[in-house]
Amino acid sequence: MEEHKCKRCSKEFDNYDSLRRHNGRIHKIKSKDFYVEFYLGGDYPKCKCGCGEIVNWFNGEFKEYKRGHISRINNNWGHNQTAINNSAETRKEQFKNGERSIWNVGLTKESDIRLKKAGLKISKSYTDIRRLEYSKRMRENRLGGIVPTQYGKNHSQWNGGSSTINMLVRNNKRLYENWIYPILKRDNFKCTNCGSTDRLEVHHNDKTMASIISEFVDKTKEYTFEEKKTIVDGVIKYHTVKNVSGKVLCNQCHTELHPSYNYI
Repeated sequence: MEEHKCKRCSKEFDNYDSLRRHNGRIHKIKSKDFYVEFYLGGDYPKCKCGCGEIVNWFNGEFKEYKRGHISRINNNWGHNQTAINNSAETRKEQFKNGERSIWNVGLTKESDIRLKKAGLKISKSYTDIRRLEYSKRMRENRLGGIVPTQYGKNHSQWNGGSSTINMLVRNNKRLYENWIYPILKRDNFKCTNCGSTDRLEVHHNDKTMASIISEFVDKTKEYTFEEKKTIVDGVIKYHTVKNVSGKVLCNQCHTELHPSYNYI
């Protein structure tokens, strides 16, 4: 009888099921929570695949795996190395002869809602460990030819060579003298967010550097170095003539604001 005594009101019962119903009716304890308390010492069972997630409760018991996770342990396709190798060779041939192509070539998250949603979902789910694993897997796929490496205008993120122009603008002394330094001075050489004086940068309040540069470049054209210098002059002049709005942030606050950007 003692083992079926309620911990909350000390009432005794003949069996576990009576005690469970009592806790549910009187103390509002759900069946699965009471099961964990009574049999498992308060530790909710985790999925056997090793993901660390708590398994589902169904028909009075906990499952061994989260739904779909058993395939991570026992998967005839995913754990058949011969099938994996054959599939990789087939995809390589399909890319080579044009049967298969990269679906998002030329698309951006601004022009395609699927890319935007996928990017947001990935950024929320990625831990540092997952990022390293993904980077390693993609590198192996590119070196193995499974994922073809794209360069220049063939790259899905080609932006008319604006990344090089961005670097030229950043490193130009005139941008610092005519736009960055005046804002640093105005904000007393302190981060306007946390007050730090370390590793200060100037953040664009409205338009990003990339969006400003895009007004000066044709994404379908490859520019000579001399042409890029002309664009750089135009971008720097734009900052001063248009009195582009900015504020001082330390590197940490700036990174938290938009960690995936190349910014000034």
